[in-house]
Amino acid sequence: MQGEFGFPTRFYGERGFKITSPFGPRPDPFNPGKTDFHTGIDYGGRPQGTLVQTTVGGTVFAAKMYGGWGNLVGITDSRGYNHLFAHLQAISVRPGQTVARGDAVGTLGSTGQATGPHLHYQINRPGAGVSGNGYFGDPDRYYFEEEVEEVERAIVLGSDADYCNAAPLRDRLNCPVFFRSALVQLAKVSTIYICGGPIESVREAAPNAKLINLSGSNRFETAAKISSHLASI
Repeated sequence: MQGEFGFPTRFYGERGFKITSPFGPRPDPFNPGKTDFHTGIDYGGRPQGTLVQTTVGGTVFAAKMYGGWGNLVGITDSRGYNHLFAHLQAISVRPGQTVARGDAVGTLGSTGQATGPHLHYQINRPGAGVSGNGYFGDPDRYYFEEEVEEVERAIVLGSDADYCNAAPLRDRLNCPVFFRSALVQLAKVSTIYICGGPIESVREAAPNAKLINLSGSNRFETAAKISSHLASI
């Protein structure tokens, strides 16, 4: 499914998001009676503060407030295209950081010029950066390829609540973080740190990987196990 058109909407749809404003001409939400051209897709339908995951792996080139974009994260993929995630409530990545598909980049918000909590997702052409007129076109018409090659180590979370617990481990190891919905991408990972949730589904997805189980019976026990492991490395 990841090598087909329409991947962004499937990706966010699987996470409970809905399209609240499609790509293309639309009534201008800030000027009644007028139209404008929407250069991305808006995904809403989830409460403010919901984790926002990236559809693509690459390098973070922007992670700050950008005027009407609000809190924005920009990621450059392997082909040089720039993927923008705007109106975030909070940002959880930094410029220069390497991310993988499924990593959280921030939380859903309504910063900048927005009428309510939603994610504005846009793809810009190589060299365009965050320029508003550099858009690629409909994000659902961008061809997304399989991304995961050989990965030395990765972290798997049990739920959104485990993301903050695992952040110090992620920073120490400088490795991608996967949610349970992305287990299919773990087949080529050598070492997997399980920070929340059961081990069985991870073992099934990555039978040849070394598994380091840091899950507790609740998020507090998981946090304690992660802290203990950090002290030992």
